[in-house]
Amino acid sequence: MITQQDIIYFLLTDRFCDYDKNNNFDVKKDDIRRYHGGDFAGIIKKIPYLKYLGITAIWITPVYLSVGSVGESDGYHGYWALDFEKIDPHLYSKNKKIGEYSKEYLKNLCDILHENNIKVVLDIVVNHTGYHNDKYINYKDKKIKDEWFNSEENKSDIVKSKLCGLPDINCANVDASDYLVNNVLDWIEETGIDALRMDTVKHVEGAFWHFFKSYVKGSHRDITLIGEDLEYDIEKISSYQKDHDFDTLFDFPLNSALKDVFIRNNSFRLLARPRLSDDETPGVLDMDRNYTNANRLVTLLDNHDIGKRYISEIFDEVGEWDKDLAKEIFKLSLLFIFTTRGIPQIYYGTEIALEGDSEPDNRKDMPWELFKNDYPEKLPEYKKEIFDYTRELIEIRKRNLSITTGYLFTLYVDKFIYAYMREFKGNTVIVVLNNGLCDMNLPLTIEIFKNSKIPKRIKDNIKEKGMSFKNLQNESENFTLDTDGCLNIKLKRKSGKVLLLS
Repeated sequence: MITQQDIIYFLLTDRFCDYDKNNNFDVKKDDIRRYHGGDFAGIIKKIPYLKYLGITAIWITPVYLSVGSVGESDGYHGYWALDFEKIDPHLYSKNKKIGEYSKEYLKNLCDILHENNIKVVLDIVVNHTGYHNDKYINYKDKKIKDEWFNSEENKSDIVKSKLCGLPDINCANVDASDYLVNNVLDWIEETGIDALRMDTVKHVEGAFWHFFKSYVKGSHRDITLIGEDLEYDIEKISSYQKDHDFDTLFDFPLNSALKDVFIRNNSFRLLARPRLSDDETPGVLDMDRNYTNANRLVTLLDNHDIGKRYISEIFDEVGEWDKDLAKEIFKLSLLFIFTTRGIPQIYYGTEIALEGDSEPDNRKDMPWELFKNDYPEKLPEYKKEIFDYTRELIEIRKRNLSITTGYLFTLYVDKFIYAYMREFKGNTVIVVLNNGLCDMNLPLTIEIFKNSKIPKRIKDNIKEKGMSFKNLQNESENFTLDTDGCLNIKLKRKSGKVLLLS
């Protein structure tokens, strides 16, 4: 089960680490659209790195036997399934004791990761197969029947879905639904995975999810169901929690808003309002009541589907020449992601500000040649600083239950400044962010004791502990509330502070 205490690291297995050269057939590393050789052995090799970074869960791309090459591209990413019951041999190291294509290869990976206290999120596809190339057409062990595909009315032509024209399975067909649901159960029960990342849920017929939650959620409540709906409408996304028993979803509405705020310098009010009255135009966080549990949403800066990598989006706005400003924006965005509500997801390479334009450039190889002893020693200084900062924020998050579990109280918000409190059973953290392009000339006064939304218990606890807060990123710096219970603070441009009641 994935919890709010977890840090998810998303990696494209083929692009993360190539360790076993014996499974490198069809590999063309100089072609971004072809196989590059990353495998399970590479993931195992990098477990010390994942632990050093502070990762507690990894999300891996689909492991299905792929249709292989289609035109100028390969199915290296795993989303072009030929057989939903077999593992692609590009991913595993052959073992004479294990049958070809066996799920046991994934089970062995899960076992080793679990021994290292790392959970596994497996990417699952039910909406489509891979393209029907010659390999698919001539495959003698097809499980998906031709009549299970959506077809044009009064025609036998298979519908090519909105997803790059992939053949679209009709998941409302009872036999297709029955097969796919039981297939998911097999992956759970035979491998020991901890969670499912369900691909492209909005393209799957709604009837399927009723069947799915009865079988899968009914028998495996400990398996976390994460839905991927690349949608920015909160009403639409939240319906999967409310109607279909999804544990969590990727918070694309928040992702869009944070880019507008941190990169494009729009107002912090896009994220949150003071919440002092009901007639204010809400920010994204103010609409959390639409979800069954917004605290379980997966927050992110970037992934393989939403366009450019985050640092490249920043460079588009400020110019690559201004590395200092780009670094400040990146760090402030990380600070927000790791201290706001939700479960943070890091895309492989985000921790070193890996550049990348839209697909396929945002899926380039992890540059391990620039690392030494799990540290990005050969990278530019600003990238090293971002790596160190990411590790620091992960550690701060792990040490403070208020950040992972506590409620979020908005303390102050205007165009450039956003302050909020996280609290859980006495563990009290205040986060203040300055998104302005200039340093603050004068301290800002943030009222805490007069904030009617904060319970008396929390205020009394602050008084009992002397009203003193320490900066968790610079423990020699302390802040004491004034006699009116106000925090007076001044920040440099594009920066923030995480303050712990001490």
